[in-house]
Amino acid sequence: MSDETELAHSTLIREVRQRLEALSRAGVDRIPRPPAVARARPHLEPPQAAVEPTPIAPTPEPTRPTPRPKPAPTPEPVAVALPGSLFGSQAIDEPPVPPEDRPALLEALRLEVASCNLCPALASTRTQTVFGEGSPAAPLMFIGEAPGQVEDETGRPFVGPAGRLLTDMITKGMGLKREEVYIANILKSRPPNNRDPLPDEVGHCLPYLERQIAIIRPRFLCILGKPAAHALLETALPLGKLRGRWHRYRGIPAVVTWHPAYLLRNPAAKKDTWQDLQMLMNAMGLKVPGRKPE
Repeated sequence: MSDETELAHSTLIREVRQRLEALSRAGVDRIPRPPAVARARPHLEPPQAAVEPTPIAPTPEPTRPTPRPKPAPTPEPVAVALPGSLFGSQAIDEPPVPPEDRPALLEALRLEVASCNLCPALASTRTQTVFGEGSPAAPLMFIGEAPGQVEDETGRPFVGPAGRLLTDMITKGMGLKREEVYIANILKSRPPNNRDPLPDEVGHCLPYLERQIAIIRPRFLCILGKPAAHALLETALPLGKLRGRWHRYRGIPAVVTWHPAYLLRNPAAKKDTWQDLQMLMNAMGLKVPGRKPE
């Protein structure tokens, strides 16, 4: 033991002895025991309320993304059933126009189109606009992409070589008269060199076509060719994947098929187009001309 530790120990003993002697002179003969920290006696102490353990919420499992349903296989074309479209379609908001008011509304729209200069490149090269023609109460509307040279010269849609084939499809294939349907294009002006319509040109002209459709309110649409199908259905799928099934444009059942100009270059595709027209005819309740009813 070091000298410092021994000195501290001696000092502590001396102080304790002096304290005890002082207590003895004061008459204190014992030192009270401090209260022991005894174990609690259940029969003497009031029971304590049981403390319920705080429930611990289970750790939530990480949210797993809902797997996308596998696309159903493309069904065979079923004409009358009219299955749902590949694409969402918002129906026409405007109430139907009475048939007697449609010619005047279409004429007013035609004059508006004739003075349109939203596409300077088209307005500066066209001979005239090509609005559309046919019955204002047509149950069926054919829609192509844009006028060609003959259409630009005459102001009428589908009157060149492709137009003559379309007329045969309507009259000989479907048994209708050309004046019983309505024929129009996405663009109302001929693109230079018959090129495909540009996106901004479609954006400027499509509202005119939408107003035509809203006025005429056809029961069915036949969309001719890839540019028209892409513009109306807002898709980039190839036409081969769009034809042979039903779609909807603004709530109207629509069939997509090859453009007559494509059929002139690829006659083998006429078989596909005839299948599309038959699907359309079945939905419209039309019989193939010359075929006896069953």
